[in-house]
Amino acid sequence: MTNPMIKVMLLLFLVLSIRADEELMKKECSQTGNQNLCLFCLESDPTSHQTDLAGFVNITINCLEAQLDILINDVTSLSTKGVGEAIENVLEDCNGDFSIAKIELYLAKGNLVIRNYENASGLVNTSVSNLQTCRGNLQKIKFNESSHVYDDIDIYVDLSPVAKTLIDRLH
Repeated sequence: MTNPMIKVMLLLFLVLSIRADEELMKKECSQTGNQNLCLFCLESDPTSHQTDLAGFVNITINCLEAQLDILINDVTSLSTKGVGEAIENVLEDCNGDFSIAKIELYLAKGNLVIRNYENASGLVNTSVSNLQTCRGNLQKIKFNESSHVYDDIDIYVDLSPVAKTLIDRLH
């Protein structure tokens, strides 16, 4: 039979360590310029309460990748709905831009592993330009079939400086 005091102490330790991890998340996210989005991203990953700053960076890049997956799915779905050849061509180009951005995030993760933080940060930054190219091309053809695409691009654009700031804090 286990001593009840040991159980209470273990529970107290667990609660205190979770609070400390939440404080670390809040502290790091407060440095990013978009604390709410940073916290939302980190809290979406159950491992965030058991990690450090490097883990926060990986989680944030995972959020960026997930946002790209959403965009790819939305744009692919729209391009098969018969929206017209001009729009379909731009949407296909956007999917190409999103795929390049995914590769850049993959390379950023590799640079994080070898502690080349400057390159990792630059790759995150470059990935944003691909989404901005897509947005610009959609605006040129006055694309208005789905505001979700613009909203999802905005989320990515807003989240990328969070990742960059966290990467810069690894130095």
